Amino acid sequence: MLLTVTPNPAIDRVLIVPGFRHADVCRVITRIDSAGGKGFNVTRVARTLSLPVRACALLGGENGRRIARLAEDEGIDGAWSWIAQGESRICLLITDPEARDHLTINETGPTVNASDWHGFMELVWQQARAATFVAVSGSVPPGVAPQQYVELIRGLPLDAFVCIDTSGPTLAAALDLPLDLLKINMHELSAALGQPITTPDQARAAAVAVLQRGPRRVVVTLGAQGAVAVDAHGAWRARTPPVEPISPVGSGDAALAGIIVVLHNGGALADALRMGVACGGANTLTVGAGRLHLDDVTRLHAATELEVIS
Repeated sequence: MLLTVTPNPAIDRVLIVPGFRHADVCRVITRIDSAGGKGFNVTRVARTLSLPVRACALLGGENGRRIARLAEDEGIDGAWSWIAQGESRICLLITDPEARDHLTINETGPTVNASDWHGFMELVWQQARAATFVAVSGSVPPGVAPQQYVELIRGLPLDAFVCIDTSGPTLAAALDLPLDLLKINMHELSAALGQPITTPDQARAAAVAVLQRGPRRVVVTLGAQGAVAVDAHGAWRARTPPVEPISPVGSGDAALAGIIVVLHNGGALADALRMGVACGGANTLTVGAGRLHLDDVTRLHAATELEVIS
């Protein structure tokens, strides 16, 4: 089983607004609310790919109760921890299907105290005992220091395959941990290392440097340029043919889910990378994060180019 961990979940609200323009009055034709945060996006795609998965998240207030209900309505198996005060955040995606453009507005989330965070860690550690893979995804809420994030990761079972996908100070603090998989995009890795990363070659070199610090596998997503994966046995690049995206939001999470599913089933990292970029590409063809279609995954997987790089 895969356990997904979302420290800073949200109500993801998608507003479909044809002809959206700034500084104008626009009409919403559709609103879609769902349980959001990177871990929930991974959960959705893993379920679509038939991997047993449980979601674990830190919730607060009426928004938190709404997130729990939305997850239940989707059939997501969840375990929740609750903060004493405050509301889980709302993240807004405005998408214009005519222009194939979007605008994302993310709240920061509630302030979490030490007691709230300790209760969340205890729940995650307890749930992780039944999991073979654990994916900790996204930001931490205000009030949680980078070392508290590291404490969460260090407390996971030693026999669990641990993946993380985070950014900023939490990423910097976690780079020296003996992770089984670090998934990161090129902008996050560039910020963490303080060096430009805009090409696959730069991504490979940076991933090799990170590999020497702690993680056993590193995957760097590159948007339309595909993704690069590195482990002790080699380095690979995968990319799908060009597509006309509707929304890229959640594509990195979809890629992580595809990678995890292949690794969970005993596949090699190169094969996992190929599935990951296919899932990431498929995610861009739908509205809403993690709501890809299997036929898109199958089509893109067959057309994905995989190459050894050095």
